[in-house]
Amino acid sequence: MSDLKILFPEPVTVEVMGRDVQILPVKLRHFERYGKSAGALVELFSQASVQQINRYAATHSRELRKVLLVTTSLKRWQLWFLPATVCVQLLVEVVRVNSSFFGEALPAMVRALSGAPSSSD
Repeated sequence: MSDLKILFPEPVTVEVMGRDVQILPVKLRHFERYGKSAGALVELFSQASVQQINRYAATHSRELRKVLLVTTSLKRWQLWFLPATVCVQLLVEVVRVNSSFFGEALPAMVRALSGAPSSSD
């Protein structure tokens, strides 16, 4: 069995309304919730107007808060005070950052599954 080096992504810091917020890698226990929210948001942006995006933010605020609670360093009370449109923008950033994490890990996973030696060998 080969020694695999597991990628441990580091949190990324973004500024939200003048405050530094860390975007965290999605944990397995939150992966389904993240996937549903991220998928719905990507689908929305592929065909939505600004008005539809704002309507989405207004009607999905609970879901947005739940995902942002586990994918950012924001506390529950801090999320309550963020405007819904800011939450949508933050979720877009969460999706972008986590897509980057997955993109970094993908080549190593493909090499491991194909039996090819890793670049560190």
